[in-house]
Amino acid sequence: MEENPTAATSACISSDALNKLGLHSLQLRQRLKDAKKFVEYSKHSSAWMHTTPTPDCDLMLTFPVNTEDHTFMWLLTKIRNLTPELIVHVRHHSNTGVFAFYFTTTAENFLKGAEVQRIRKRLKIEYGGGFKEFSYKDCHLFEGIDNSQFLTSQERQGIVLHMVYNLRAAADDELKQIHFRDGEALVPKCVSEGVVTEIFPLHDRDALRELRKMWVQEFWKKQPLDQVCDYFGVKISMYFAWLGHNTTAMLIPAVLGVFFWSLMGEDQALDDICFVIFAFINVFWATLYLESWKRRSCELSYHWGTLDKEDDLLGEPRPLFTGLLQTSVVTGRIEPVYPAWKRNVFRYFVTLPLVLLCVGCVVLAMFTIFSLQEWCNKKVEEKEALYFWSYLPKILLALVIGIMDDMYKKVAVWLNDQGINA
Repeated sequence: MEENPTAATSACISSDALNKLGLHSLQLRQRLKDAKKFVEYSKHSSAWMHTTPTPDCDLMLTFPVNTEDHTFMWLLTKIRNLTPELIVHVRHHSNTGVFAFYFTTTAENFLKGAEVQRIRKRLKIEYGGGFKEFSYKDCHLFEGIDNSQFLTSQERQGIVLHMVYNLRAAADDELKQIHFRDGEALVPKCVSEGVVTEIFPLHDRDALRELRKMWVQEFWKKQPLDQVCDYFGVKISMYFAWLGHNTTAMLIPAVLGVFFWSLMGEDQALDDICFVIFAFINVFWATLYLESWKRRSCELSYHWGTLDKEDDLLGEPRPLFTGLLQTSVVTGRIEPVYPAWKRNVFRYFVTLPLVLLCVGCVVLAMFTIFSLQEWCNKKVEEKEALYFWSYLPKILLALVIGIMDDMYKKVAVWLNDQGINA
């Protein structure tokens, strides 16, 4: 039986038409999705007009998802008017729907900021070497001034953060229900009120990759403390320096402890002698350890230029600090002053009873478990209980410690929050 050529041709044409129709349908659905994203994105129309690509960034400030245009543009205008030397890029994260400010500044302003921050940099050899507070006027005296890496990423981020936190409000500034004091820092106040989600520096992936290679993966080599200091700052690098120093120093009592432990167990008199000798060695070792760390920390502080660095005496009041507005006798600015009697009432009628209650709970739990341990040991010795009963109080002690630790953390956080507001 012969096939009808007309019917075969019609079937072939119908199949091609269906394939093309399905392809166009997929393309249409994809374009509708893109259009939907664009419509959602255009809800922040005025903010969208200010978005630009950001190849360079030292600090990032993010807003909540449903931030209104007025709030967003008010803060952007304030930043650009009050600190024109700050370079602010507006970006929108399409995955989260969050708008963000990307901050940086020019090389000249970085150097001026280094002088304001009193960053200590090394002088050239012909000018005496050593560290000196940076001066923009005498910048040619400093080593590596022509290098683009003259300031570390941590120093750059600190300068930009100082510029952002130094934005001051005027007496009549108001945003939604937030009333700003004259001279109050804008950004910390916005963070505490929830207008700004957070502000944080961005990581340098190349530097992190290099640190991972020379620090994490090189287990048996010395820590690259200078590189850690350049990236994370002196505080973090000093912590890891202490961690390495402490770990190395602990090898001495560990080895001696194993040695004395191997001699014990056969003679009670020998055990007592070993205990006494090991105790004296630990006292002597602890003294040497403290003196050794003092020397090491001073060496690192001098090497990193922070040995004789002055502290900031006139810090900005915390945004969460509440109280009556009065003129400070120290700074001469209007600042909130919390009454001393209210602080004392909270201290003696809330904080002190809670601390005593926590200490009492610890003592009660400790004596209860110790009594239970003696009772279990007695039952095991009298063959009235199995041997594993002697481990039950130890397991209970571990559980109690974990539960109480969680409870004390919550109490400590609450007390700390109350102290911040007072």
